[in-house]
Formats: sequence, C-alpha cells, structure tokens
Amino acid sequence: MTNRLTNGERKTQAETPGIQGFAQFNVRDSFSVPATDSAVAGGTPIADSQTPRRVSKRHLLEIDRRLGERDRQLLVAVQKYRYLMTGQIQRLLFTDAANSSAGLRAANRNLKKLSELGLLDSLSRRIGGVRAGSGSLIWHITHAGERLLRLNEQRPYPIRRHFEVSPYFLAHTLAVAETAIRLMEICWKYELQLTDIQLEPVCWRTYSNAGVSLSLKPDLYAATATAEYEDRFFIEVDLDTESPAKIIEKCQKYHAYYRSGLEQEESGMFPLTVWIVPSTARKERLKRYIREAFDKQAKLFAVITDEELEHLILEGGDREMLC
Repeated sequence: MTNRLTNGERKTQAETPGIQGFAQFNVRDSFSVPATDSAVAGGTPIADSQTPRRVSKRHLLEIDRRLGERDRQLLVAVQKYRYLMTGQIQRLLFTDAANSSAGLRAANRNLKKLSELGLLDSLSRRIGGVRAGSGSLIWHITHAGERLLRLNEQRPYPIRRHFEVSPYFLAHTLAVAETAIRLMEICWKYELQLTDIQLEPVCWRTYSNAGVSLSLKPDLYAATATAEYEDRFFIEVDLDTESPAKIIEKCQKYHAYYRSGLEQEESGMFPLTVWIVPSTARKERLKRYIREAFDKQAKLFAVITDEELEHLILEGGDREMLC
C-alpha cells in the first residue's frame, strides 16, 4: 500500500489553463442549447441520430488517407475518454502551441475537420451554457469514427452506440477526464513519471469473495514515480451525488479486494484509494463516515478536494487525509 504521507511545505497550485475545479461540472450550471456553432451540419443531438449514417469501407479508407497523426491522436483520445470538452482536448493534445489561445484555435480547426468528415460530433449540451464559448463544446466519436479506428486496430473494445446522456453521467465522465488530464499536467510540470494511467474498464479489477466472482470498478488507476518513490492510486471521482451509505458500500468492496491479496501479489503494494470531492464540507463528512465504518482496520483511503490533488501527488498529502 502506498504510504508516503508527509507534512511537506511545497503546496504550489498547478498552473493548469482552462477548466479548474469540479464546480465546472455542476449539472445545475449546465443546460442544453442548440449546437448552432457546431461544425456538424444541423447540430443534430445524439438522441435524434441513433441510427448511424452508413459509410462504406472504401470511403472510410479514403478518409483515413486524409488524416494526419494529430487527427488520429485526437480520435483515439475522444474514444478513450468517451466525452471531452474542446478545452480539455486542447490541454491534452495541443500543448505545443505558443499559448493556450493558439492551442484552442488549433484544436478547433482539427475538430472542425474531423466533424466535417463525420468522425466526431458534438452534443447539444454545453458545460456552462452558451456564454462559455467554443471551449465548452462536448465531443464524442461517431459510429464512422469507431469503425475507422477499427481499421487501424486502435479500437480494442466493441463499438458503442451513443445516445443523449443524462446530465449526471456526462458531468461525472468529464470530471474523470479532467482528473486524468490534471494528473498528466502535474507530472509534466514537475517532471514526474506518470508510469501508468488506466480508465474504465481497463482499471477494473476482478476478485472472488466466498466463491462469488466480483468486480471492483474504480474511475481511474494511476501510478507515478520519482527517483525515491513509486505511488499507486485507485481514484474515485465524487460529485456529491451519492449518499454516504453508497460510499461506504463501495469502500467495503475495496477492503474485500485488499483482503484477497491479488493486487499485492501482482505488484507488491496496494494502491491508496483516493476519493476526490468538490468541497471541504463533503470531504469532512466522508472522512467521518469512513473512519467510523472502518475503525481499527487498514487505512486504505484518502479523501481530498480537487484542489488538493497536486499536493497529494507531489508531497504524499498529509495524514489528515487518511481514513
């Protein structure tokens, strides 16, 4: 189990442009509007386009020859994260631009190209509403995009069918993507090694309890390394929508998986399970419930706000986070 908790003095906040904080994904601040500035003709919502537009394999091969390496990276990224905002795509793939504004313009150009080719589409819903600008558009891969990635064997899972998603599912998916991107940014900024990062379903673990096969389903798995330490984390992104009873139920699954010894046998340590929450009040509440439920048991969990992620990765956090 990761156990590098110190009271380090360095707590510099990450200089991450664009989206900062889970408050950005509060569903009360997001609403549906016609995607009139979408590059897709008509801006048709997913719910109205459940039947994929048929594209022949020959036409897909012709499209494939028109794509550059950045186009392919963008397709793979959107497929991998399910949904990404334009601003997130810029921070993930267009960091070589002169500044964030230039990177956003470059991202918009590539997105427009892939949208016109029918490989990507944007949702009618925005985060933050129309006034949030083009960076708030939310993108997903189309059926044709999925098939094109399959041509290049970059698509390891069955093709998904996309529907207009619930505000909560969308907010949670974007918050998980945001956490993964922030992890990358922290490691880039401080020259740490991000040795592994796994999204669902790759990060899921299978174990048995009383002869019954069960699955542990974290939102993310990440591993970082320095010359002195290696840290591993299961990450749960919480938007203050689940009851404490549901959180405790999920924590019990982590304890059962810990007792199975499978993770320790394979990697030599058990990852710290990090609950990332949107507010200090939520953090204190979950810590209290978890500590009461698992008194005198192994401290497998840390509860932090999204602002404390950098401190956890750089310094190991502090012992007040543990529960």
